[in-house]
Amino acid sequence: MSQLQVMDINIPGVLKKLRTKEWLIPQFQREFVWNNAQVIALANSVIDARPVGMVTLWEQSADAPLPLEPISIADWDPKENATGQKTYADDCPVPGRYYAILDGRQRSTALALTFGGLRASSAIYRHAGGYFLDVTATEDSERVKFVPQKEMVKRNLHTHAGAIGNGYFPLGTDDPNAMMGQWMVYLQDINKAEYYPGGVLPQEEELKRRNAALSKAFSGIFNTKMAVYIVPPTYDLAQICEIFDTLNTTGTKVSTIDLIHSGLFNDTVGDAGGALLLRDEIDAMGELDGAVGWSSSTGRPELIAQFVAAIHVALDAKPEPKRIGGAKDTRITSVKSSDLLAIPSAFWRKVIENNLTFASFIGGFQNTVAGGRFTMAQCPYPASAAIYVALRWHLEFEGGAATHWTVADLDRLYGAFFWRNVFHSRYDQGFLTQIGTDLREMKAFLSKKQLGVDEMDWRKQANEWLDFNVGTRPGPIDIFEVVSDGGEKGALRRAALLLLHARADRDVISAELSIALEGGMMDLHHIYPKDWCKNNAGGVAKDVLDRERAGRDWVNSAANLMPMHRQTNNEWRKQSPATFLHGKADFDSHPNLWTRYYINRDAYDLLLLGEDGVAEFWKKRAGAMAEDIYSRTTA
Repeated sequence: MSQLQVMDINIPGVLKKLRTKEWLIPQFQREFVWNNAQVIALANSVIDARPVGMVTLWEQSADAPLPLEPISIADWDPKENATGQKTYADDCPVPGRYYAILDGRQRSTALALTFGGLRASSAIYRHAGGYFLDVTATEDSERVKFVPQKEMVKRNLHTHAGAIGNGYFPLGTDDPNAMMGQWMVYLQDINKAEYYPGGVLPQEEELKRRNAALSKAFSGIFNTKMAVYIVPPTYDLAQICEIFDTLNTTGTKVSTIDLIHSGLFNDTVGDAGGALLLRDEIDAMGELDGAVGWSSSTGRPELIAQFVAAIHVALDAKPEPKRIGGAKDTRITSVKSSDLLAIPSAFWRKVIENNLTFASFIGGFQNTVAGGRFTMAQCPYPASAAIYVALRWHLEFEGGAATHWTVADLDRLYGAFFWRNVFHSRYDQGFLTQIGTDLREMKAFLSKKQLGVDEMDWRKQANEWLDFNVGTRPGPIDIFEVVSDGGEKGALRRAALLLLHARADRDVISAELSIALEGGMMDLHHIYPKDWCKNNAGGVAKDVLDRERAGRDWVNSAANLMPMHRQTNNEWRKQSPATFLHGKADFDSHPNLWTRYYINRDAYDLLLLGEDGVAEFWKKRAGAMAEDIYSRTTA
């Protein structure tokens, strides 16, 4: 296999590559999301000759799988009388050797805007204007300015004389080959009185300072080098994704979902149902009941692809996978990048056409493991939900008279699997392959269930399967240790808080305030405020308030957190529970809500004792939470 290459290139060189279409971007991956401050920051780094990051390219072969196009920005298309794209490229064919920009699209577009003269022609678009070097600026951070098109005309900055007279030198040039000549003219004309108002040069010291600023910019633009990482054409899409799983690059890198999106569009653009725009479909699904907080094109979008790949694994009648690169035998066996890329386009369309059902299975997963709704970010090992979603899909679309297991059976088995899996930390490393194995093993076990089998016997078999394949039940003490220590990190920390998130419904002080996932303003807030705990750490409760003495972080543990509306927290966080609750609320005002959040009447009474009650309150509440989780670890 050919070796990866690393080279460097200066700014004019980058612009030439973009204009001649030697560097292209994957089709329909063209959104430019950097704001003006980020663009200016990059331009300042160039001027200062500071590191400006790396661009990663993938050399394309004749049978390259990616449809590509030049760098572009949004602009008005007079032919279509609608929003279109303004490309940064010459009217020329793609050269014999060309490359796909895998990482560096944002940076490349920013360079085309600042130094390449790329701009929108219509003033209604945000990139209608130009970037200038303001040599009158006294602070380096203020020397690069973006001036809107209308303002350019108003201040006469669109002319050479007007720009120099104002101390504003256009950074961009339409022709990278003319950039050197343009700056040589600047270095000469800055000292010509004819370009200044009244034909009068600035004072000597000021002119000297302006010359220094101009010379520094000139040097930076032509001497700053950007690293270029070149991947040879012998790599296929699956290998490209694996590279990006481990490669630590800067900027906005391409993701597996970008490649899937591009391939889907290319495969379906001529379909009667229209082209599939995967990111749009993922966002639309995120608005459906069950998928709220789980399906987003900007927040781990590959998760939805992992669910779809898992469904393919679970099916008995599998659609033929898509061929990836030159691979002769492409199989979908788990939820790795190569598996996601092999999902056939027709199968994607089927899932999208059944998006309500698909979303309901994601919601079913949440209810199964926690009895309520929570988000992907709140879930330990969210990719593990792929197993549940896939088996629900298999049962829904392939289950028949010969299938003797039910949704209730899956719920019991998977719920226990989920919690045992978390407390055994099985997915901390190498989980992508393990998910495929666990899915097949769970399906095989469920499929063995016989008609009319005694329920208790089946559950006994299920727990034996769990013991062997996942691990024995964690003990109540093990779970107590996790929910009572705010020092836990990662999946165990999320596991400790998961039931609190899932139980969030109404605010316990003002029950009219919703804190449910859909539309609520909820977070987990401290019952004993952190400042109160800090101020009382030397008192009667020092054995639990002092982290060193307690041997754990009780203050930030799940035992001291509760779902709460922000409005309530803003008042509570300034007072101890005993002070805040006095005259504000009592247990009998909302007994079901207090109990829902693991505070029974005895625990509530402890809240009213101040320092004397804190230790017992935390232990009692941690015990109740641990008992609930423990009950979920058996089928």
